Amino acid sequence: MEQERRGSIAPLPDDISDRLNTGQIHALKQLEELGWSMKFVRRPLNQKPTYVVFNDNNQRYAALNDDGTLNLMAGIKTRLDLLS
Repeated sequence: MEQERRGSIAPLPDDISDRLNTGQIHALKQLEELGWSMKFVRRPLNQKPTYVVFNDNNQRYAALNDDGTLNLMAGIKTRLDLLS
């Protein structure tokens, strides 16, 4: 197994609501009513972070865009995907 690259950084920062814009905050509140929850943040070097939400009902990941829309086609891969 490859070495943990994240180090001690949590997958979801404690101050997540401070990092989201107004559109994302409103969208996340609505999404939470539909079974979605913020799962983790991808933070590539020198790029904008990608906020990833997950739906427990259908086991799907999506990116929360800057305008509050979901990108279901984001092609988000997790460590579990890499192991299977």
